[in-house]
Amino acid sequence: MPCTMKRRLTILSILFLHFLTLNAQTFPNYIAHGGGAGGEISWMIYSNSREAIMQSIRNGYTFIEIDMVVTSDGHLVAAHDWESFNNVTGHSELGDSAITLESFKSSLIYGELTPISIDEVVEILQQNPSVFLVTDKISDVEILDKSLSGIRNRVYVEAFSIEDFTRLREAGYHPMYSHPATNLTEEIIENLLNGKTRIDFIANSTTDNFKEISRIRCLLPIKIAMYTSNSLDFFDEHLGTDVDLIYTDYYNPMTGKIEE
Repeated sequence: MPCTMKRRLTILSILFLHFLTLNAQTFPNYIAHGGGAGGEISWMIYSNSREAIMQSIRNGYTFIEIDMVVTSDGHLVAAHDWESFNNVTGHSELGDSAITLESFKSSLIYGELTPISIDEVVEILQQNPSVFLVTDKISDVEILDKSLSGIRNRVYVEAFSIEDFTRLREAGYHPMYSHPATNLTEEIIENLLNGKTRIDFIANSTTDNFKEISRIRCLLPIKIAMYTSNSLDFFDEHLGTDVDLIYTDYYNPMTGKIEE
């Protein structure tokens, strides 16, 4: 049999098995971005606060995205970055300096919302076993394991390299590969053919080459999470067809409405 034919059959066989494995999984459609917003705290997006998380769970989200940073004394906490956290808690003079866990917990976001450590987020997830955590700031397994080792199978992590993707998968996390759409199809197929880590989940932005991302979905049985949209029209057009999950700020799954 010619080599080219063998190669094609190999690709088809791998993709078929890949399809069976991947589609045994099911996912909810919406990810509460930065803890979520809408409703009572509609204008406070990306707050990563306790109130946002609890409101999102009450509203029916099962995927909650939390940004993570490390305190100056080595604890994982929920915040987009130190500069923005210090700004919204009234300490802009600190710039991008990390603070201690004690100082973090004694702060208030916008003067009213409660900062939350990742250990406290884990407690909430343990009380809500159907809820999953998504994060896109830290992909270092050693750092993540400080708080998340007990719930690895409920944590989806955006990975920015094949090496990070592989380490996260091997550690028991669910990695989502973040990579510009250009040449992504070829990279995924080459990894399959070379017996490397199977890339079965990607995360990408709505501002990237959406046509190329749609082409990937047509060619390969792969899950796609996309950030960010607050448009019901976008949901109707893309969810369940070329996008599996969408990061959103204001959508309320309980009402099916955008609540800004």
